[in-house]
Amino acid sequence: MVAPGGFAKCDYVLSLPPGVSGRLVLEVSQGIQSPLRAVIFVAAPGAAVANAMEPRPAAATPGGLRTAVSTIPRSFLGHFSLHEPIYFVYGTKAPAAKFQFSFKYRLLTFDPGATEAPKQTLQFAYTQRSLWDINANSSPFYDTSYMPALFYQFLTLAPDPNTAKGGPTWLGLQSGYQHESNGQGSVQSRSLNTMFVRSGYLFGRPEGWHAIMLVRVFDYVGGLSDNPDLKDYRGYGDWQVAVARGEGASLAYTGRAGKDLNHFTSQFDLNIPIRTHLLDFATYFLVQYFDGYGESLKSYDKPSNTVRAGISLVR
Repeated sequence: MVAPGGFAKCDYVLSLPPGVSGRLVLEVSQGIQSPLRAVIFVAAPGAAVANAMEPRPAAATPGGLRTAVSTIPRSFLGHFSLHEPIYFVYGTKAPAAKFQFSFKYRLLTFDPGATEAPKQTLQFAYTQRSLWDINANSSPFYDTSYMPALFYQFLTLAPDPNTAKGGPTWLGLQSGYQHESNGQGSVQSRSLNTMFVRSGYLFGRPEGWHAIMLVRVFDYVGGLSDNPDLKDYRGYGDWQVAVARGEGASLAYTGRAGKDLNHFTSQFDLNIPIRTHLLDFATYFLVQYFDGYGESLKSYDKPSNTVRAGISLVR
């Protein structure tokens, strides 16, 4: 057992049979859950051995050599991670198409020495969701929501798989500020600013049947001059429950209610994995059902319901 923030050192001695040389794959599996693998090069007897301090070419992997660009450190890319789902879906009702992409970028890390997966960070996130009237003349966009956010994120440590019993596991929380607008002017303008707290829980074990619950509460900052009655339809929070078995199909429900616990809105997302080795393509077939208010900021006070289907890259 290794305490949080600690480390353990193990020494291994490998005895090779006579005459073995060249590139070998070394695997250590005893006493650990996931095998550790390394590629080593054994020089032939009498061959010159390079100085350990001399530069070496790109390291080799069991699948072949790395590309040259992969040897260049690029910390900028290492700060990006996933945020909200990424998908494209299409239906029969106008606006027929709907798509969303989202990412977050780590600005600050509050865990000294943590580089791979720090627990406490300051994140900038950006999400964009568009409704596209793709079947109309000139295929105009019906409405687009731009949602930048700045928040503190705290993630808890994963439970020990050898001792975890599948009970509730607190995943962590996010707390900060989010702006949302449709980028329009005059009478078409819609915008709001919120301060929010979002927390998540895992029930069960990720490799088997499990459920994830996310709850967010928020309050409005500043006026709502573009949409003064938005609170009546958006309320002060939303929730999501997703059920899945391992990495298989999942069903997610997202809901919210208006200020007076009316104007209910529901969205169901059914994701079915699609994998093909022919094209090295891994994604999800997504069926999405929306029923309620505010699918777009432009018509936040008008009810709508529709079914769309398409692909989801991140669920």
